[in-house]
Amino acid sequence: MDQNKLKRHHIMRSLILAGITALLAYLILSETLSHYLAPRLHMFSYVTLVILALLTIVSIRQIFVGSSVYDCDCEEQHKVPRTPMGSLLVYSLFILPIVMGFVMPDKILGSDVAEKRGITLLSNDVRKLADVTANANMNANATENAKQTAEVKEDAEPSVEPQSETTNQVATPPVQATDDEQLRQRFSNGGFGDFYTDIAVFLHKQPVIELNDKVFLDGLTTMELYAKEFAGKELETMGFVYRQPDFTKQQFVVARFSVTCCTADSSVYGVLVEKDDANKWAKDSWVKVRGKLELRQVDGYDMLVLKASQVEAVSAPKDPYVYYSFEAATDS
Repeated sequence: MDQNKLKRHHIMRSLILAGITALLAYLILSETLSHYLAPRLHMFSYVTLVILALLTIVSIRQIFVGSSVYDCDCEEQHKVPRTPMGSLLVYSLFILPIVMGFVMPDKILGSDVAEKRGITLLSNDVRKLADVTANANMNANATENAKQTAEVKEDAEPSVEPQSETTNQVATPPVQATDDEQLRQRFSNGGFGDFYTDIAVFLHKQPVIELNDKVFLDGLTTMELYAKEFAGKELETMGFVYRQPDFTKQQFVVARFSVTCCTADSSVYGVLVEKDDANKWAKDSWVKVRGKLELRQVDGYDMLVLKASQVEAVSAPKDPYVYYSFEAATDS
């Protein structure tokens, strides 16, 4: 092939590599990479940026040195397109995404995507786990009680202390359980492990539960597990407004998208909000909501609804998505 023609191909490839490198650098420097990737994957993007920069330098060097120095005896498997139409088709596949990345504005996921994917107000898997765990605990308690009864009959010494303790636990209203040990005892009886027990205690101790970005998903899961315990608590959170066709004018969901790896696997979670003037808040507008949680029965499950006392418009956060943290509640 003519060396001048081959050189033009090397120039085009260098420009494409430089464009991809510049686009990735732009996403990182503008702090919009989170619109596409979860933060835990950002390190891979930084490594990729370094590799792309090195490849770009090597490709630019090849323009001046020429490809004959790098012949690898690959039986022309690396040959360039021979026709102008072939070159246009091949290079357009790379140029078009680069141009779109720079020209098209960043758009965060909203109600249109949520409507297609569905929104999670109640975690059915969590509820099934709750039922299974509760049944297992009941069976274990029944077995333990039977053993204790047999021992009492043999020793002829009735033990009333465990019964008294149980009676006191039942008689104590949830709002009076302010001590850490009492709260931990109450929540640990659910059998969902120390992680959710820690979060439940941490949230319940707050006069107003602040469901911020870091604890949003873990907090929702915890309140679903212990719905009765959190009924009547004050809650404040932020998200975008989402409505379904069957909602009343007094209802909307304050929702957030959760991203595991990238926006392609995103899911929607939120809290159902009720307020008399709820219809004045536009779809996809960002709001901060504060109110009291009320317990409702929906399809046989307990569901927490936020009776809002205050709704105010806010700007969308720089990172609009939320993630499972799996960290200790005290660090939230």
